[in-house]
Amino acid sequence: MKIKTHQILFIIIFIFSLFLRLYKLDQFPPSLNWDEISHTYNAYSLAKTGKDQWGVSWPIFNFRAYGDFPTTLNMYLTLPLVKYFGINAFTSRLPSALLGALTLIPTYFLAKLILKKEKLALFVTLLSAVSPWSLFPSRAVFQSTISSFFLIGGITLLLYTLKQQKKTLLIYSSVFLALSQYAYHNTRIVIPLLVPIILFIYKKQTSALFKKHKNTVLISMAIFLIFTIPQLINLSLPDSQARSRWTFILNQDAINIINHQRGQSTLSPFFARLVHNKLTYFIPKFITNYINFLNPYLLFFKGTGNYQFNIPNTGILYSICLPFFYIGILSLNKLSPNNKKLILLWFIIGLLPSALTSGDFPIIRAVSILPIPYILIALGLEFMPKLLPIISLGLFLQFFSYWNKYINFYPQKYSQSWQYGYKQAIDFIKENYSEYDQIYFTKKYGEAHEFVLFYWPWDPETYQSDPNKVWDYHANWYWVDAFDKFKFINDWEIVPRHPELVEGSSRTSTLLITSPNNYPQTNANHPQGDAKLLKTINFLDNTPAFEIIAYE
Repeated sequence: MKIKTHQILFIIIFIFSLFLRLYKLDQFPPSLNWDEISHTYNAYSLAKTGKDQWGVSWPIFNFRAYGDFPTTLNMYLTLPLVKYFGINAFTSRLPSALLGALTLIPTYFLAKLILKKEKLALFVTLLSAVSPWSLFPSRAVFQSTISSFFLIGGITLLLYTLKQQKKTLLIYSSVFLALSQYAYHNTRIVIPLLVPIILFIYKKQTSALFKKHKNTVLISMAIFLIFTIPQLINLSLPDSQARSRWTFILNQDAINIINHQRGQSTLSPFFARLVHNKLTYFIPKFITNYINFLNPYLLFFKGTGNYQFNIPNTGILYSICLPFFYIGILSLNKLSPNNKKLILLWFIIGLLPSALTSGDFPIIRAVSILPIPYILIALGLEFMPKLLPIISLGLFLQFFSYWNKYINFYPQKYSQSWQYGYKQAIDFIKENYSEYDQIYFTKKYGEAHEFVLFYWPWDPETYQSDPNKVWDYHANWYWVDAFDKFKFINDWEIVPRHPELVEGSSRTSTLLITSPNNYPQTNANHPQGDAKLLKTINFLDNTPAFEIIAYE
């Protein structure tokens, strides 16, 4: 069979996308952050013992991290990789990278179905391959990337089933949509709302499909509901709400602000409550969160302020696409009525989880709307088809500028944001472990115990049953303060609250890993307590990250 030009172009784009996501995956971003570490070590623990690091056997909906409970699908996708290929940065990030590239397949077919033009569908696929909004999170462990693959795949399969009136794809669609809810907290909200709306939008096709393939439809519905109903019930449980207690617009900080505004108000108590309350606080922020995803400055130039989500001061869409995004919005009437409704409602519902949360421009929580922005850009280009080659060339130029920053500038400048230095510190500790009776490790940059477990790697069964393990739960956080000969302490506690570092007996030798210049130097009454600086570990910009001190 002769391969057509558009098929060759798709294969080229896909291979290029795969390369972008796999190239030096263990080096860029420059280190694993604590969320990546937690996902992977829990997968490793399950592979070794059948229990996560907390001793829970095969968690279904959520697993315990630090102060929240992430969903489990990515952890289970990682499990066979760490079991057979070892626990490391590459196996940790591989599921996200592979599914990020594979997302191009349903994206292409979805764009082709909606836009009905091969060239525009290929352009949407290209945008999905190189845009920061898709590319950046697919090179690290982000649940959003996993959920996006199953979400886009499930919706695409469902739409093709309705269009072609063939039952073959329907069961696969129900499985994809069901699994997406186990990939990310956001899709637990989006999927149960979006799927019924899609069936209603295409109600004629849905009705015809039910009449023609009743048994298949019922089986698919059963599969979807078997996965969805328990997930909806789980949403009401404390584990699933742990993260939202911090991120919801009306979190404790918001309540404190409202109470402060009332206290500072010159109005009477009645009118102060009328002006400053949960409703008047919630509605403007909720609306603003939606409007921000139409804000050209944020979308195309500024981006997010979270350094782990994208290169700072860089748009999540390339600026060359700016006019076509807004032309595409104004051109929605060119689509069929059903496809227009699909785009609008997917955009609204997909943004709901991010609109309900506080904080910086939440681009990761908004991944649920992809690839809608790419489709809108392509729709805007439909009016100027002769510009497509020029825009594609400009897109590549902007992409290569972005890629250069990502490889050469971003790791050097922002390695601290990725908690760089833990691996180097733990490598040193491992080499000198037998020489010290106790090891103190600062918590300044994150939960250090998790990095020790990962980079050693520590035997999960030994950790689970360790009699020296000390942990507790307070302030909505699970704190691990000790295991084995390790003690984990806050940076500000090291000097004033741990005099045993320099006042231990002559038989006790101590290793301290702390932030720079934050350690007891000596104690006149105990000469054996003199501090000896063994090693300084720098961030990639050559500023100090850790200092390793010995008290012998």
